[in-house]
Amino acid sequence: MQHKILKTLLVSASLACLLSVSALAANDGGGTVNADDVNLRTAAGTSSSVIKTVAEGSPLVVIDRSDSEWYKVWCSGTEGYMSSDYISFSENLDADFGTGTIDGTTVRLRSAADYSASTLAYLDTGASLTVTGVSGCWYEVSNGSYSGYVHSDYLALANQVLPEPQTADYTTGGSAIVATAQKYLGVPYVWAGTSPSGFDCSGFVYYVYKENGYKTNRTAASLFSNGVYVDRSQLQPGDVICFYSGSYGYIGHCGIYIGNNQFIHASSSSGKVVVNSLSESYYNSHYYGARRIV
Repeated sequence: MQHKILKTLLVSASLACLLSVSALAANDGGGTVNADDVNLRTAAGTSSSVIKTVAEGSPLVVIDRSDSEWYKVWCSGTEGYMSSDYISFSENLDADFGTGTIDGTTVRLRSAADYSASTLAYLDTGASLTVTGVSGCWYEVSNGSYSGYVHSDYLALANQVLPEPQTADYTTGGSAIVATAQKYLGVPYVWAGTSPSGFDCSGFVYYVYKENGYKTNRTAASLFSNGVYVDRSQLQPGDVICFYSGSYGYIGHCGIYIGNNQFIHASSSSGKVVVNSLSESYYNSHYYGARRIV
């Protein structure tokens, strides 16, 4: 009889562990970006496309750490992959993660991040909540009237919705950007310059967009966190193009796409604002990515 009881207890304990592992597989916790201009990519590996760059200190949800070198994360409204070298992992993190939507019926809102915690309310599919933190595989949430914890299996964070690559409004806005940029052909290259008396590469982009009513970041690397990612095959006039530095280590140059595989930029080697082709050897091999800001 004692043998049967012991066997039953062992089976129950094993099932409990399996259930626990299954639940924890949803999310792993939170984290903070520990370097500036870190790439969020479409897949694990430096050969995958860059979705956006993320500023130092940005909070994120760590969805999966099964690959020790690349974590699957949710950050700034977008899901992607980030090198674990640039993430300070924290199982518990209080941060503004935007909104989330319940996916399930009679989902329990609990008083703590634990299945044994008391139930505060029952939520159904479509219920919208403000996400104020992450605790392991649980989200801390609020709807203004109450706050508590929901398991991440039953809550989807709101992802950033990217616009269609081409729209009538964008075509108009992009053409205006190009027309403004072309007014400054021949203006001298001046390091740190941000005016028609002299531009550096990012100063040129910054000024052209500012003249059209858009505020952008000032440096070439930080420009890549403005707007939305655009695949090279979908480039449209007005898109900002970024290039690797000579060592391929980071973004070191930028310009504005004007169509027909050409871009306009303040070139240090030419000493002025010029037009070049993306097919030219240097620019083709050093192409980093593009952002749509308009």
